[in-house]
Amino acid sequence: MPVEWYEKPFVAFEKALNRFRPWHAWPFPIALPMLVGIRARMRWSNLFNTERQPATVPSSTPNVRSERTADGSYNDLNVPWMGMAGARFGRNVPLERTFGEAPPRLFEPNPRDVSNRLLARKEFVPVPFLNVFISSWLQFMVHDWLSHGENYRPEEAPPYEIPVQSGDWPVNPMTILRSRPAPAEAGDEDRPAAYKNIETHWWDSSQIYGSSLARQMMIRTDPQTGELCPDGKIGLKPNGHLPLEKEIQEVPDAEGVRFPNLELTGVNGNWWVGLSAMHTLFAREHNSIIDRLKLEYPQASGEWLFQKARLIVAALIAKIHTVEWTPALMNSPEGKIAMRSNWWGLLGEHYARAYGRLNELELVSGIPGSPTEQHAAPYAMTEEFTACYRMHPLMPDEYSFRSYSDDRHIATKSLIDIARRNVPGIYDEVGFDNVLYSLGTSNPGALVLHNYPNQLRMLPEKSGMPNEERLAQGLFTDLAAVDILRDRERGVPRYCEFRRQLGMSAPTNFEELTSNATWRDEIKALYPTVEDVDLLVGTLAETWPTGFGFSDTVFRVFILMASRRLKSDRFFTTDFTPDVYTQAGWDWIQQNTFRSVLTRHCPAVAPHFADVRNIFFVWPKAGPAGAVQ
Repeated sequence: MPVEWYEKPFVAFEKALNRFRPWHAWPFPIALPMLVGIRARMRWSNLFNTERQPATVPSSTPNVRSERTADGSYNDLNVPWMGMAGARFGRNVPLERTFGEAPPRLFEPNPRDVSNRLLARKEFVPVPFLNVFISSWLQFMVHDWLSHGENYRPEEAPPYEIPVQSGDWPVNPMTILRSRPAPAEAGDEDRPAAYKNIETHWWDSSQIYGSSLARQMMIRTDPQTGELCPDGKIGLKPNGHLPLEKEIQEVPDAEGVRFPNLELTGVNGNWWVGLSAMHTLFAREHNSIIDRLKLEYPQASGEWLFQKARLIVAALIAKIHTVEWTPALMNSPEGKIAMRSNWWGLLGEHYARAYGRLNELELVSGIPGSPTEQHAAPYAMTEEFTACYRMHPLMPDEYSFRSYSDDRHIATKSLIDIARRNVPGIYDEVGFDNVLYSLGTSNPGALVLHNYPNQLRMLPEKSGMPNEERLAQGLFTDLAAVDILRDRERGVPRYCEFRRQLGMSAPTNFEELTSNATWRDEIKALYPTVEDVDLLVGTLAETWPTGFGFSDTVFRVFILMASRRLKSDRFFTTDFTPDVYTQAGWDWIQQNTFRSVLTRHCPAVAPHFADVRNIFFVWPKAGPAGAVQ
């Protein structure tokens, strides 16, 4: 295991102490170096390559060194296919442990039973100190990183048939479409199925800009004129909102308008008002950055301005996620330092701002600006990371929209009411500033059992037919059952084996699985043995480290992949410089936060979060006279 010389003592330290207690059971001075050791060990023990090499890699462009390509190619100039759209998902466990389960094991226990008996929301369990921006930001990030694309159509491969009890589902059996694996290539004969990521794997804001040049050109189209926006801006309506896809003229060879009645952006699947708000804010931010760049570079072309603004937006988003969003969910001294040091290093933000990097060591001065490193495998998002980001309990089923001026109630909407094509109507009825205020003053759900949104457990499929016809044909999705089935199908190990593969101890019985006696009995009644418990169930039942919003099992994957998204990307490492980003762009990244983005584009709401330590913590509400309480 070729660990860096300075990391070897941390690995040995963690290995010695982990035999007695996990990191979070030790005092802070011991826990922090243990986390450094865990990450160093996992970089060489928990990264596995599935890719043979995509058949087609586009030709490089003259500016490929200083610009992100639309499809993510040429981030690594020596391995141009790495991380591009269409490259396979990697793995965090050895490939021989990732063969997908087949019937009858695939259906044991019944995924719908798991959904009904362990996941279904009985009563909304909130996270009292967080706001709903936590969940909207999460989905905003996931859409940047990964998508398995379209499943097999029924005529291509028969769907899975899940038997259900009478009255529990509109039709029996429930059907779930099969995942579409990547085409097998020479050498794949004895390997488990792999799956392609249709988005770029990089942290490049592809959820805003798209993962193809055709999509990118649509986003840059002015909805008023049908022409490319001048100066490299994103096309917005005069009121600052995103246009609908059907309002944009398709360019030649476009990949197709997938959801014509949804707002246009790089990725607009699973659309709802919280996700729309994030896209709207950062589309406006892109255009504001261009206004700033034009002051410094008045003769620059629109293409140059667009490419520089994209670099800056992607880096600002990565910074926000690293030093604001993740520490909000990991609200403990160890969690906050572990994530913030990814960006600033252990010397911290004040040192970095005053003096810059002390040396190349990421532990000392942070990952941005340090040497690029792929560690044990070419860079890729992983199936196990995808599984750990199944965080649907964060979503409430019901949303109260209120006025930012006096907290006056405007409307109460269900999750379905604020999703898909309904989003523009919500802005018309409620107003954009009031939507932001309402999300900022409301709580997300906790990542625990019995807290999965019930509206996602009977989610209408994307069709224009009346609800009665959907019921007759069973055109609904139980997303909780799908989450369970996908992990089994794609070879993600079940909970106990998953922990062992990450170098963690695994429970030997149900008593060791969870400290909640009621959950223990419910899980025991459904699963024959503790080894059969699904990963999602185990992580929702597990007792969290103090201050965390999710389990230690999930955190192990995050601590590996969160730093990998930065360390593998030359635009965050060797090319994270003022020369590439411009000095104005570099300063924008250093000086801005999610707080400043919200303040710039929604100044009327700013008093409500002015004194909040972390913008993802719940905001105080307005009093009857308009004062912030």
